[in-house]
Amino acid sequence: MAKRMKLWVVGALLLTVVGGAVASNMGFKFVPNLNIANSAFPVGIPFNHNYTDAQSIYADIQASGCSPASVSRIFGPAEKGVSSWFPGAFGEDFTVTTSATGEGYSIQVTSPCTTWVIVGSHNPAQSISMTNVGSPTYLLSVPYHTTAIDANSFFTEIGPNLVQVDRISGAGAKGHTTWFPGAFGNNFAVKIGEALDFSVSAPTSWTPAHY
Repeated sequence: MAKRMKLWVVGALLLTVVGGAVASNMGFKFVPNLNIANSAFPVGIPFNHNYTDAQSIYADIQASGCSPASVSRIFGPAEKGVSSWFPGAFGEDFTVTTSATGEGYSIQVTSPCTTWVIVGSHNPAQSISMTNVGSPTYLLSVPYHTTAIDANSFFTEIGPNLVQVDRISGAGAKGHTTWFPGAFGNNFAVKIGEALDFSVSAPTSWTPAHY
């Protein structure tokens, strides 16, 4: 018989585990700590979710009592490509494609927000395709129950095509913490719910490891 349990993890993450000791799927309720106004927070979203576009994320944040300033998709060499949705239906209401590609999104709020609840579940069979080669081009959702503990974990998990992992932060997502092959840079700890920026040297398919 399948076992079901609920586990609280410090930082406001609720996991519903279905299966045996290692679950084949998990449902999540996650509260991101968006505690600085007008700062970019790279947020990961479960592979299965109810969002359809940038406006649906914006509306969900707003419905939680928070004040969103923008929802952005970051892409392209050196994160120079940005699609953003702002208050008043201004900008690009881009399609949310996490269920297909594992994208993460950059969220800004006008005041600290700790009441937005992200709901979804993991798809253990879903792989993420990284076909663009060059400087960081993929802001990706890392599963909330990832086995990775630090940036270097992804080099072991993804393999030699991975050339760097970035944590982005700050106004305009201009702050970077980076880890490179050969133990160079800052081997930062992985935070639950944080999307990270990946760069590959050749087309790569990644199925994220998880508990």
